[in-house]
Amino acid sequence: WKPQFHPTTKIITWGGDGRLILQELFHLNCLVFLTRTTTVGLTGLPQPNPKCTVIQHLPVTFGNALKFVMGRGFPPHACGDLIYSGHVGCTLICMAVLHRNGFMRKRVASVMVWAIAIVGIYFTISCRSHYSVDVMLAFYFGYFLPEWYYSRSDGRID
Repeated sequence: WKPQFHPTTKIITWGGDGRLILQELFHLNCLVFLTRTTTVGLTGLPQPNPKCTVIQHLPVTFGNALKFVMGRGFPPHACGDLIYSGHVGCTLICMAVLHRNGFMRKRVASVMVWAIAIVGIYFTISCRSHYSVDVMLAFYFGYFLPEWYYSRSDGRID
């Protein structure tokens, strides 16, 4: 995984097939959002965010919900759909794809990327975006979905 400079295109590449890596990332993210949509539809928890507790039991229309999420400035602020954390799920999927394709072979790069991921996961909990159970479930999905996906793509499972 040494960088290679192509003099004709003046592009630096790191090796590997970028299209295949992107395809893996898209497939795994689709699986994350499919499983997350299923769990969100089947579960409901009270809000950890104090700004959401006042409105969490009010009946709303789709338009009211859209106005609440998008009408309060940028970035949008949502209330609801907690289980499981899509932020942590996507972070762990990216980590799995990076690991699978050899980008984590260098110890320094591996430590830096994992440190950034862990800080992001910590902030997901500390900013009251999710409960710790949401993050733990995301760890389970973030580990087992890539394991299942790569087992299927490598032909180890029918």
